[in-house]
Amino acid sequence: MSANIADEIKKAIESEESVKILGTISKEGIPHVTVKSSVKVTEDGRLTFFELLEKSQTQKNMVYALWFNKTVSINVITKEKKSYQLKGIPKKAVTSGKEFQKQYIKIQEAAGRDVDLSTIWYIDIEEIVEETFSVRRDKLETQYPYELHIDRLAKEEYV
Repeated sequence: MSANIADEIKKAIESEESVKILGTISKEGIPHVTVKSSVKVTEDGRLTFFELLEKSQTQKNMVYALWFNKTVSINVITKEKKSYQLKGIPKKAVTSGKEFQKQYIKIQEAAGRDVDLSTIWYIDIEEIVEETFSVRRDKLETQYPYELHIDRLAKEEYV
């Protein structure tokens, strides 16, 4: 079951101006990140995206994550520099059928007949964290009020 995605985060994901980065891990534990502009939110609160290349490292890692219930991460960065990290587990890979055919045709109409669709991926979101620097800093300073970089204590004349 997917986490409830706030409207602000849905808007960030749906925006064409946001950058969406997918992070996966290979079966050997090697991280792989790639930009995925096709990331969207489904009506039931899952994330979905299109993988265009059948033999890509992303495709291999997503299959591994699906088979072995591994977590993937998508970071969404808005034009205002807000950053959201969504962690989840791939639950479905669509490679044929009406839904696949409909999206395949749309992709070819938009990008050309030499562009294929390999898979429509669906991810159940388990955790959402705002990663915007100011939000992270404020949270950590509240959580650890006595941990402070010594340079911030120095007098201005010494810095």
